[in-house]
Amino acid sequence: MNARLPRLGAWAAKRMLHHSGLLALARLRRSRERALVLRYHAITDGPAHVPYAGPSICLPVDAFRLQMAFVRRAYRVVPLDELVTAVGRGGKLPPRALAVTFDDGYADNHRLAFPVLQRFGLPATLYVTTGALDGGPPLWMSAARALVLAAPAPELAVAGLPPMALGQNGQRDVAVRALTRALVPLTAADRADRLASAATATGVDLARSLAGVMLTWAQVRELACAGWTIGAHTVTHLNVALASAADAEAELAASRDAIAAAVGVPALHFAYPNAGGAHRYFDPDTAAILRRLGFRSAVLSVAGALCPGADLFTLPRIGIGPRLASVGDLAAALERQRLAA
Repeated sequence: MNARLPRLGAWAAKRMLHHSGLLALARLRRSRERALVLRYHAITDGPAHVPYAGPSICLPVDAFRLQMAFVRRAYRVVPLDELVTAVGRGGKLPPRALAVTFDDGYADNHRLAFPVLQRFGLPATLYVTTGALDGGPPLWMSAARALVLAAPAPELAVAGLPPMALGQNGQRDVAVRALTRALVPLTAADRADRLASAATATGVDLARSLAGVMLTWAQVRELACAGWTIGAHTVTHLNVALASAADAEAELAASRDAIAAAVGVPALHFAYPNAGGAHRYFDPDTAAILRRLGFRSAVLSVAGALCPGADLFTLPRIGIGPRLASVGDLAAALERQRLAA
């Protein structure tokens, strides 16, 4: 008689859950598989403060290593192309599927992230800003950051903008964000001219400060040969939604062609550049250009989960930075997004 009590208790609990609707909800949640895409930028081998990327988009490699060990255990890590195909077909997604992506093309992705992913046997997608690779002009956001951090004066003058108070060296991130937001709507040429003039006036050597922070094409080819998907992120990190249609299409096509020429595989996936999140950075007109140029998908900087039949040119991703560095915080955030969709 006493041995039956635990079984009776379990039966009663299940019956209560059934009648309350909670069991049905749990079954629904299990049957509604959703996929996740993680968005990384810079991986650092020390503190998150580096001259080429803001602390909010930097993650120490030790934290990255723990995160990859966790996602390998808890999820099925798949190439982005596999997710795009499944979403496009509108059928059932692979259970607990997750893709890893990197934006911009920082050299630390090869130096620090690549060995971690190799160790765990995990695929990734890299969206490269093609014009900044192989010793090209630095990413303009990196140039703006390096300029603000290194400028000696208490105030920075950039043509066409009000003078910017810099504060102490350790308190300049506010000025970096303000300068970045102000420069987003400009054309690539105008932005480069203003940053170069300000750097000359303050005696900051941007090329020297940012030497070697971006990938080389040889490193990109090595990643591609190791199974990474190489996607496009424009030539100059242009905000394509604010640019003229001609400028947007020129950068999209040029980045696509540069990747194909260097890697030997067409670039089929795109990430919309979004510097700071203060401006509109994607729209239906840009998506139409991407389709016409042969791209299969485009990803956003908006958190969310992928579901069958979703718009392939506005796919959400979960941004990973110091705020989600711990595995516990990451796990909770991923499950919230997966179950909320």
